[in-house]
Amino acid sequence: MSEPSTATTTPTRRGLLGALTVLLGGAIAALASVPVLGSLFSPLRAQPRTGSGDAPIPVGNVSEFPVGVPRRVELIRSVTDAWSRSEATTVGAAWVTRHADGSFTALSTICPHLGCGVNMDKQRGLFACPCHTSAFAMDGKFLEGPAPRGMDPLRVEVRGKEVLVHYQRFKQGVPGMEEV
Repeated sequence: MSEPSTATTTPTRRGLLGALTVLLGGAIAALASVPVLGSLFSPLRAQPRTGSGDAPIPVGNVSEFPVGVPRRVELIRSVTDAWSRSEATTVGAAWVTRHADGSFTALSTICPHLGCGVNMDKQRGLFACPCHTSAFAMDGKFLEGPAPRGMDPLRVEVRGKEVLVHYQRFKQGVPGMEEV
């Protein structure tokens, strides 16, 4: 019978060079993947942006708003999210009213209760939320229903003959206006 071999495995020059080649190739591949992975995942860290923050949104000419009659306007601006940019996106809506003294007021169409769209009820002469029967006066003050506060006012600016609205979103279901 033959005796089992007790030969020890000693590293050879060829084996050492092969191992170094694999390690070096792996390190180069890992380093090369860092910028590629960074460019793929960096948009996930970015916050979506709607236009330029508090920049006012043009909603029409002064002459388009009859005195004392609320007019619903769409608030449209460019929106940039993680991977794309949309030039004309509706970000919200407002009820804009022109007053006899030439001033303007704007109210968000979002109900402060749970975020449904507030419509004008011409027969009753008020704003009404169709979801849970909240009602608001024409100046946005709370009248009835489960809404915790009146309609949220938005800042209005007039530049020359152009009417602009500063759009904001507020938390629903809370008594005070808290910006989202």
